[in-house]
Amino acid sequence: MAKKVEPRYECIAYLSVEADLADVDRLENKQLKYIKEYAKAHNIAIVGIMRRHGFCMNDVYRNFRQIASLINKNRVQGVIIAGMKFVSNDMEDAYYKIGMIKAAGGQFITVDEGNLGMKLVMED
Repeated sequence: MAKKVEPRYECIAYLSVEADLADVDRLENKQLKYIKEYAKAHNIAIVGIMRRHGFCMNDVYRNFRQIASLINKNRVQGVIIAGMKFVSNDMEDAYYKIGMIKAAGGQFITVDEGNLGMKLVMED
């Protein structure tokens, strides 16, 4: 029986941790290793890395808008993160960020939750 081959996505790895500034780089590097292991196992090419660097949630919004812009320009196909808890404050915030990426036509992949989506049908 042939092994199912997952589609290949070219994604930006987004690193985000909340910690003392002295620990942020070490923890983001650890998170990158975690993401790379998942990406390798699921046929995802990490074509860029964007770091939060311990900044506030407004910077996360700005970073996700940049990633959505790259998706709109067909430069990447999505974003991969460790988990939603690292980039969102609550459920509404999580859906907003997923929606931003999906509206741009991209994939929103997390190591902890898998490939997230919003199967909405918008009628005219």
